[in-house]
Amino acid sequence: MGKVRYSKLASSDLYENSEFIARDKPEAAYRWVEKIEAACQTLAVNPETGQRRISKNHGACRSFSCGNYVIFFRGLGDEVEIIRIVRGERDLDNI
Repeated sequence: MGKVRYSKLASSDLYENSEFIARDKPEAAYRWVEKIEAACQTLAVNPETGQRRISKNHGACRSFSCGNYVIFFRGLGDEVEIIRIVRGERDLDNI
């Protein structure tokens, strides 16, 4: 099984998004984090999953939709680096 490594931005995204959700629904925030972390673990096992992208700020990477969120990542040997975790409504070309 591959290893998941979160960038500082991705860690911040995970925290900020979960805090936002938790304002109204703490249990939903907990489930959301579990769902995102499970998706990231799946990406670590299958790093070729998702759409190839060239990110304006992060270069060559891939993206994978998880509910209303998009996970930007890249495979690095036996691990996957999670670059960002953002809402799908954002301007994904400028992430």
